[in-house]
Amino acid sequence: MKTVALLGGMTYEASAVYYKVINDHIRQRLGGRFSAPLLLHSFNFQPLLEHMNQGRWDSVVEIFASALSHMKAAGAEAFVICANYPHKVAERVSELSSLEFLHIADFTAEEILRKGQRRIGLLGTRMVMEEGYIKDRMRDKFGVEVLVPEDQETRDRVHSELMDNLPSGRVSSELREILIGSARRMVEQGAQGIVLGSTDLAFALKPEDLDVVLFDTNVLHAKGVAEWMIEATDVD
Repeated sequence: MKTVALLGGMTYEASAVYYKVINDHIRQRLGGRFSAPLLLHSFNFQPLLEHMNQGRWDSVVEIFASALSHMKAAGAEAFVICANYPHKVAERVSELSSLEFLHIADFTAEEILRKGQRRIGLLGTRMVMEEGYIKDRMRDKFGVEVLVPEDQETRDRVHSELMDNLPSGRVSSELREILIGSARRMVEQGAQGIVLGSTDLAFALKPEDLDVVLFDTNVLHAKGVAEWMIEATDVD
């Protein structure tokens, strides 16, 4: 199997999801003692997040590219960013690394299409909901229309909770009401499913909360990466 580099630590809970899901999927598909050849760079997220929040994305690109240069030297043949938010610089990092890049939006959109859906709602950080690097890719490459909460105040509240409270495991009843209400309004507007564009959202929004499918981007990304690893080369 090809070796994949994981850019993780954003958050470390998300990286743990990737490591477990990738290895579980490979074990289920191949049996025996098969597991994934992975290289993990787990960043200290606080200083990296400060770069992101202050718009110093050139610094983020340099940090990611530096990590990948070492991982490429160690045998990485492709790489993954284990979070939605930093995909903002994914294409720039990919060009600098010369490694194959496995994009979170692609695997999510493929699962949406497998479910026979073409219009979905998206919840995540403000940047994920408002900028185009996730939703435009789904639309342009896969023909999936993406809705987000129309109200700016709602988007701001979801963002602040994701940044400040959910990473610490604090899920308030008020936040659940906001998320469920936002999701239901998007369903009323024609969304056939809801995309969870942040690992932490899975702690707050459950399948039983809604009558439509929830698409957990991180889990779908990890499963897709595992399948790519199996199919990209013959198993050694």
